[in-house]
Amino acid sequence: MKRADRLLFRGMLLYSSLVLVMLLALVYIAQLVAKSSGPGHGVWSMTRLLSYAALQLPDVAYDVIPLALLLGALVWVSILSGHSEVIALRMSGWSVWRLEQPLLLVGLFGAGLMFALGEWVIPVTAPAAETMWANTGEPGTHLHNMGSQGLWLRYGAQIIQIGAVGDDGKILQDLHIVRIRQGMVGVSAITTASEAAFKEGHWSMHNVQLFEITPDQIQVTRVAEMPWSVALHPATLRSFAHPTRTMTLPALWQSYQALQSGALNMNRVALAFWRRVSYPWVGLVMILLAVPFVTRNPRGGGLAARIMAGLVLGLGFHFLTEMSGYISVSGGIPPLAATFLPIALFAAIAGLLHRFN
Repeated sequence: MKRADRLLFRGMLLYSSLVLVMLLALVYIAQLVAKSSGPGHGVWSMTRLLSYAALQLPDVAYDVIPLALLLGALVWVSILSGHSEVIALRMSGWSVWRLEQPLLLVGLFGAGLMFALGEWVIPVTAPAAETMWANTGEPGTHLHNMGSQGLWLRYGAQIIQIGAVGDDGKILQDLHIVRIRQGMVGVSAITTASEAAFKEGHWSMHNVQLFEITPDQIQVTRVAEMPWSVALHPATLRSFAHPTRTMTLPALWQSYQALQSGALNMNRVALAFWRRVSYPWVGLVMILLAVPFVTRNPRGGGLAARIMAGLVLGLGFHFLTEMSGYISVSGGIPPLAATFLPIALFAAIAGLLHRFN
């Protein structure tokens, strides 16, 4: 690595880290103020408040790392431009792309950090924060109600509705299971159970009613307990008890495969999966936007104006991403398109800036 590369890399790493720390500090203080009164029940002390706000920080960091990379690049390249280092590098034959390479290396570190947060940190800290806010003992000990419609899954010929999930996915309540005939031509059986428990690698249902449907009659069987043959892992079910942000990529993929098969279409899970795949690379697009934005007019606007422009770009991307997500969940556009269209749009803008730089 050349001396100029080291200078660009260290400066980008320093200023992006400073921006990230400042953003996290602002959000942490805002959380302390907003949550100071507690959830309204149970014991809520200053220690619990500080811990709760700290547990929220990995989720916040995942969201703001691309913005920190954008602002860090704007600040660092603006400082270099103000001291004529950028002009000197351009005069020596460096293109804008060559100038960006050490900065993009920092972006790759940011993408790796986001991947680590999404896969290993947030799935632990977010449920812990939720449990602390609910004032329960340990994560997973209480039941999570899955709403008025319940959680719908399909495995093989079974369509499953689950009312509540608890004990880290090992306890299910209010089950309704519909077994479909081959070829989706009818219902062969309906099973209801008050509870299902996962023990020693197998599921068992309690307080079971089995309705076997034939062309001539419906036979009803009631048993206190019966085994349930289904490939549902508690870790997957546990992830459903929390927002999709707390699910790992393998869990999202399994859920996406299960919920997209047959007639059950759950765009929320598909959208979360594709966002998890694509979002860590947004920071690279932001760097590609920032550098030509400064080098195209090195004397224009000043540092404060560029930081404001960076905030507008970051908020614009966030707004566009959220808007496309809402449209996708409502069935307007496919989740894959909703995820990659905002990224493609900003990448196209970066390409135009490079073209006319």
